[in-house]
Amino acid sequence: MADHPDADFIALQQALVGEYSLEREIGRGGMGIVYLAREVNLARPVAIKVLPTALAARPEVREAFLRESRTIGRLTHPNVVPVYAAGERSGFAYLVMAYVEGITLGERIRARGPLLPGQAARVLREVAWALAYAHAAGIVHRDVTAENILLERGTDRAIVMDFGIAGAMQTAALSDDGRVMGNAHYVSPEQAAGDIVDARSDLYSLGICGFYALTGRLPFDAETPEAVVTKHLTERPPSIASLASAVPVRLGQAVDRCLAKEPLARYRSAESFAEAIDLAFEHAKEIPAPLRVWIRQGETGRPARFVLIGIFAWVGIGFAFATTHTMAFFGPVAIATSLGVLPAVLRLRRVLRDGYVTDDLAAALREHQLARSEEVAYELAQRSPMAHRIMRILLGASSASIVLFGGLMAAQPVAPVVAVDIGTQNLLSGAMFGSIGIAAITGIALGGDYLRHRLPARMAALSISFWKSKWARRIAAFVGIGLDHSTRPALGMPLLTEVALGRATDHLFQALPKAMRRELASLPETIRQLETNASNLRASIAVVDEPLATVARSRLAATVAALENIRLDLLRLQTGAGGIESVTASLEAAQRAGEQIEYAVQSRAEVERISRTLTGAIEALAPKHGDHGADTPVHGVPAIHS
Repeated sequence: MADHPDADFIALQQALVGEYSLEREIGRGGMGIVYLAREVNLARPVAIKVLPTALAARPEVREAFLRESRTIGRLTHPNVVPVYAAGERSGFAYLVMAYVEGITLGERIRARGPLLPGQAARVLREVAWALAYAHAAGIVHRDVTAENILLERGTDRAIVMDFGIAGAMQTAALSDDGRVMGNAHYVSPEQAAGDIVDARSDLYSLGICGFYALTGRLPFDAETPEAVVTKHLTERPPSIASLASAVPVRLGQAVDRCLAKEPLARYRSAESFAEAIDLAFEHAKEIPAPLRVWIRQGETGRPARFVLIGIFAWVGIGFAFATTHTMAFFGPVAIATSLGVLPAVLRLRRVLRDGYVTDDLAAALREHQLARSEEVAYELAQRSPMAHRIMRILLGASSASIVLFGGLMAAQPVAPVVAVDIGTQNLLSGAMFGSIGIAAITGIALGGDYLRHRLPARMAALSISFWKSKWARRIAAFVGIGLDHSTRPALGMPLLTEVALGRATDHLFQALPKAMRRELASLPETIRQLETNASNLRASIAVVDEPLATVARSRLAATVAALENIRLDLLRLQTGAGGIESVTASLEAAQRAGEQIEYAVQSRAEVERISRTLTGAIEALAPKHGDHGADTPVHGVPAIHS
């Protein structure tokens, strides 16, 4: 039961006696009071939301509240809080919902800071699914906030609350007397202006939630809610990339697009936004067992190889000094290098024998690094930034002290003249050794952190780049001499269509007689260019407006079709059903299409550059309003509702 029940608690309990037993208040805000209760008949916990008394006294608001409550009671979705009943008793208008144990997204961010990109992507995708389901039923939420997104305890499933409640009470963010209705930090520009709102208004509010989840701050803040609403109408939000560099670029751009002032510039639907999140944030895919073994053996054997080369290098230096002959150094080093490289060659030959190619190795390393980066991000989020900062300060201070005390000790006379000089020298020696100890401890700690978290990522990036290069293909061709390359593994790394077509075309091209390959010498380069164009088009689809995305999809289809035509012509050529003239014609058509697409991509990039330049110039000339409140902490603004 409630520890200190107020008059409303007692009156509501009297009204609901026999049906619900109130236990305690669990939330309060401008949209009402929420109580934890127990349903008498089914003996299950429920949450009862009660409309504020002042609003419930207005018949039109009370009727709208009950009507919206009964409408959302028909929604059945895993990411929507179930509504069991709605009614009115003794002047109270109330809504009975399932009680879900957990914390709101806002509470989670305030307690532990921004979410990891993977966590934020999952929450945004689940909320977008819930909104898409409601929008299809003709329901616009109108109050999507971090406080209305519940994270279920144990599963972290995102559950959306308060569907349609805000719409039952107001349309505009500002009332007739200028007061803010709802949570000022999440209102869309059209809602703030009192215009008709639709599904894209919810997308704007969800974009605010995504911005908050990824950066730990809200895009607009000021001293008063009215000033915040004004910023929604007049100011552009900062980009997520400018505040959180660890967020994947495409994920940040997907959320940024939701914050466009014009509804037409946002995603056309919540479902489209969910799809963009899937494309923007890639989850690590399953890596085939042979490639997992290849990666693991490479990682575990790397330290041993470094130690081996180091030992033989010292032996070589010793021989060089002992024999006074410089060339003696290179013998042991050459032996060590051979012993270090031989296991890598054997491992590479094994995966080549299983049918994998260098593209598979690069893709496997990329997926492995993607999974590893999620783990590293979680580890870094758990450590204390203050402790890391203190260690860096101690390392810098102790290093400076070593230089200072070392200089003072060097300046002391070799034979002290008076006793105080001996004491001073002992003091300097003690301070010197103390500084060395502190520098050693902090240096080891920070160095270990670098070796554990930073260096592997850089090494992985270099490895991925290497295995995608021409040198890797040449080395693989040399190491794979004598192997049968005609078969492919049943479970290779997942490939995009254009990559799969390009690989198949390469195999067909290599199988042609030398004379034909000479006539079609430009084919491999054309295939690579088409693959690059397709990759660029795929990347642009997720970040451009819908009309441009439609054009990009059309060009992507044309690019893939050009690859497919070349592959089919090569197949016909091998079976005798076609001639080399057909391949040449398809190749020339593909080259023309590739040049047009490349020109279009370059033109779009130039237009975007000019647009950014003009926008920056306009913003520099425009007067600034309300800048004094831009850095006001989020928690300093009074909560408008629960």
